[in-house]
Amino acid sequence: MLHYGAYFLVAIVSDITPLPFLLQDILHDIISRLPIKEAARTSILSKHWKDVWCSRRNLEFSFKSLCYNKNGGTPYSLIKAQVFIERVNTVLNQHSGIGVEKLEVEFSKLHNEHAEHIDRWLKFAIASKTKQLILDFTFAKEPYSFPLQLFDATTGSHLQSMKLGSVSLKQPSNIKVLLNLTKLELVDVNITSEELEIMLFNCNVLEFLGISRCQMLTSLRTRHPLNHLNHLHVSHCPSLQELELSFGLITLEYEGPFMPLASNSTLRNLCVKSPDVCSALAYIFTELPSTLSHLETLTIGCQEIERADMLDKRLKFAYLRHLRLELNFVSLATRTTDVLDLACLLEAAPYMEKLELHVAIILPSSLHLLVSVECFGVDCSGVKLDVLKSLVMWMDCNVLRYRKRHGELRSRPSQPHSHLKVVNMTGFYGQKDQVELALHILGNASVMETMKINPKPMVAAIFVHLTSKDGFCFVDGYRAAKKYLVTADHRGVVDVVKVRRRDVENVWPYKLVDPIWLALEAERDR
Repeated sequence: MLHYGAYFLVAIVSDITPLPFLLQDILHDIISRLPIKEAARTSILSKHWKDVWCSRRNLEFSFKSLCYNKNGGTPYSLIKAQVFIERVNTVLNQHSGIGVEKLEVEFSKLHNEHAEHIDRWLKFAIASKTKQLILDFTFAKEPYSFPLQLFDATTGSHLQSMKLGSVSLKQPSNIKVLLNLTKLELVDVNITSEELEIMLFNCNVLEFLGISRCQMLTSLRTRHPLNHLNHLHVSHCPSLQELELSFGLITLEYEGPFMPLASNSTLRNLCVKSPDVCSALAYIFTELPSTLSHLETLTIGCQEIERADMLDKRLKFAYLRHLRLELNFVSLATRTTDVLDLACLLEAAPYMEKLELHVAIILPSSLHLLVSVECFGVDCSGVKLDVLKSLVMWMDCNVLRYRKRHGELRSRPSQPHSHLKVVNMTGFYGQKDQVELALHILGNASVMETMKINPKPMVAAIFVHLTSKDGFCFVDGYRAAKKYLVTADHRGVVDVVKVRRRDVENVWPYKLVDPIWLALEAERDR
């Protein structure tokens, strides 16, 4: 690659065509790695470079690719829709229109008033036989009316993947559309259950279906089995009351109000996140149908408010290899939940190879904020109102890492596990029951290869309010892990992420855990 790169520079300096030196595919690869704005600028290098970028296969139009300048420039709030439209039109007018693999337009200021321009971009996609189409106008004030009729059996035959955000869909009568679509994502789309059902009727080769924030949907079902559909993602559709699982479905991801799952013996991967679930164990052992015992991966995300009754007869997940729990625990003086209860999962999943436990401890001050928000009629991310109303009396309660004065560490009966190799725990504040669970796993997983302990709630924290107290809890978690887990580790498998007091002082805790902040910091460091 360096060899071709040298010729690439010689070609620019010498004002000669680079094609004798560079294979066509390598040249396309170089152009494709540049932002669209930078790729277009290569046309001024020389007369031989004028049209090279016009063969770019992926056309991605967004504020970042067309307008953003990390060293300054016009902020997003001041970029007008017309300016964005003119820049997209300039690129498309110069492009050859041949070999386009992907066309993506992401700009929330576009809406139905700009339909004339957007329609023209869609016709470009059809003419260039685009395989992947993304139109994301999330938070648009008036949804763009997407012309499905343009993508009939002939003109839409090349389209294989489509994602639409903040548009309005009307299924045309007596026209079969999107016949060769294998992947469909709808985000904040105005479409009724009946229209979606008709639309899916034509998608005979659909493999992935994603539905998010579609307010009008009350049910999701198909007129006939979608034989190729193996992955279904449904999230934040508040009116959805019925979810019909197609036979043959392999992966289901659901996030929203509690909804009973129908039996499906083919399901292998399940992810459920619901504010209505108050105990992960209770959900696993009482709500999952017995026909789902063939699951290989399972993810549960919920509020841990109630302690599950320990049943004598529990489901056995003999096929489960990967378990992921994303749990928010309420830290109260009279908390009834117990992290150590999760130890029973070693017995329930005897062949599990990877366990992830991502925890966020909701501090009393955080909950006081939620109470205030609830008073103004704002949804508090699923925390029960009766719990919220009773929190003020525990405002003096703090999250404390375990010390010997808190009592002897408990131990559960031995449950040898000969398959668990990887454990990843985040949000480890060093509380007594957290230490007990970690020690139980460490002592029973005989083939453990790595146990990573991160005091920072890298996953679950995005759903709760962090305060300055949390930062010092990160430090406490690190100290507790070093004192009890590292000391008990005789195989060198425990890996604790270091968090020092100077790392958290005068630092907003979200900057240490939130993926958006972490991405911004990484971008700033480049």
